[in-house]
Amino acid sequence: MLIARDGGEGPSYALGDTTDIGRSEGHIVIADDRYISPRHARITQRGGAFFLRDLESTNGVFVRIPFLRAQRSAGDDPAAAAAAQASAAPDSEAELADQDLFLVGQQVLRFEVVKHAEEGFGVASENGTLLFGTPAAPRYARLSQRTVEGLARDVFHVRKAETVLGRESGDIVFTDDPFLSRRHAMLRVHGAGDDGAPRRFTLADLGSSNGTFLQVREEVRLRHGDHFRIGQQLFRFDS
Repeated sequence: MLIARDGGEGPSYALGDTTDIGRSEGHIVIADDRYISPRHARITQRGGAFFLRDLESTNGVFVRIPFLRAQRSAGDDPAAAAAAQASAAPDSEAELADQDLFLVGQQVLRFEVVKHAEEGFGVASENGTLLFGTPAAPRYARLSQRTVEGLARDVFHVRKAETVLGRESGDIVFTDDPFLSRRHAMLRVHGAGDDGAPRRFTLADLGSSNGTFLQVREEVRLRHGDHFRIGQQLFRFDS
């Protein structure tokens, strides 16, 4: 089902074994959204379950977290894989990888892992004398805004184990975005200590009104009530 801009329910679409969504091609065509590629995404039914994937579109497919990643190999039986997926719980936090894009409100943010050499440059000295200045803080990652011009605008460094994004409260605040909740989402750094554990990054929604959406790089299993964005369109999957 397509969600209207005012939050109401829009048109509903029946899903077949394979349903393509696009701007000019496919079974569901939304011709007036220029952010949608000609053939943008595909929903496939296997073993009684539905799976969503991107068709190498320009702007990608964004799924509201939490969601289920499809973990099916070529040798899996479709029915058995679907049954296993049905019994699984969705991830409460989504793993973030270098160059991932995610949506909070109207903000399109690119996540970049800071290379080891950039984490800290060490203390500076001149003629054997240490330079006096504000104590340096580690930089684990950075977020950059992707604009409609295709350029990166503001850059925000991730320096803490937990970084909150919001409209009024948090470490990174977008006060002019009415679609953001006061405290909207949190980016977490795992393994940031000195114990040698590999560093991981996750993204969690903080119960926001409009949700947090992560661009998917792989197939995901749709569950009843899941929301996903294609172009400027918000869809809800009803089983």
